[in-house]
Amino acid sequence: MELTTIKDFEQYALDHLGTLANSYYATPAVSGTTYNENITAYQNYKFRPRYLRDVRHVCTELDVQGHKTSLPIGFSPTAHHIFAHPLGEKASASSAEAENVIMIVSLMSDFPMEDIAKAAPNATLWQQFYILADEEVMLDLLRRAEQAGVKAIVLTVDQSSWRKHECYDNDDIKELFSKAKYGNFQKYIAKDSDFVTQFMKLMPWETNYASWDQVTWLKSQTRLPIIVKGLMTAEDAVLAIERKVDGILVSNHGGRHMDGLQGTLDALPAIVKAVDGKVDVYVDGGIRSGQDVFKALALGAKMVFVGRPILWGLAYDGAKGVSHVLDILKSELKYTMQLTGCTNISEITDDYVIRTESISKL
Repeated sequence: MELTTIKDFEQYALDHLGTLANSYYATPAVSGTTYNENITAYQNYKFRPRYLRDVRHVCTELDVQGHKTSLPIGFSPTAHHIFAHPLGEKASASSAEAENVIMIVSLMSDFPMEDIAKAAPNATLWQQFYILADEEVMLDLLRRAEQAGVKAIVLTVDQSSWRKHECYDNDDIKELFSKAKYGNFQKYIAKDSDFVTQFMKLMPWETNYASWDQVTWLKSQTRLPIIVKGLMTAEDAVLAIERKVDGILVSNHGGRHMDGLQGTLDALPAIVKAVDGKVDVYVDGGIRSGQDVFKALALGAKMVFVGRPILWGLAYDGAKGVSHVLDILKSELKYTMQLTGCTNISEITDDYVIRTESISKL
């Protein structure tokens, strides 16, 4: 069976990954409106192609946070890759290394960050963080990330509370989670204790407390770039700039934690305008094609990150499956660039897209 679209990979995962893993990866918040908004937002923009241009040579490379990447496409942090493939994040990192793209490693990875870095020593890895209840644990994790050679810290700030989804009460999915390793946290929890209970006490949703002062504190503790992930408003983007962050990742957690949010693509333009070029702005959520990538870049994103498609590729064929997903996205992006008249990423601007409502007024 030849898989030629991201939708093909999604269907393969649905058919082969198993109900439990699919339920965990795919489950949105409440009714799924945020999840759906992420996807449908891209359908609200159409292309404005420019023809009779020399597009024989198209380049998709760019510099991001001081490192060259082959594509404006990276891996969003997603937990428990081991549910999709036995090598989990090691396989995903191997693909990121082979394709020369950025991978944001989830703090909830099954393998410790050190093992993932060793599996892909030349990969550009960014490490996801949360504001943890225990500052000493957070600081130790930061030192470990530095020593492992990660290139940036991605602080997820949109989960100060947590709603337990009904799927987590299923006894079968509890069995699935018994395979989860939470590799980064093993050293902090006594072996004779209830691991899950102690682990949950470290998480930000246990205290319901997070503040911009903690962003400033984290920034003061490392020379690594700090990317804030989870902002959805221009007002918060301005506050992030005031705290001297190095980048903003527009994200709503893939629609997993709060219903009723706008799609990330719809939130992007206002944040780009507020940032005014002071730092890079990235976006994730709902990206299912190279055409979607182009639209996000046109609306001001420096690059995009994808989450679930990476897991679907991993389920299909490990690192090779992830690379296959990237190949499809790259091919679609280059094709779209040629048909719109762009030969490099810097040429992609909002001149090349128009919102559907604007078309109706012409």
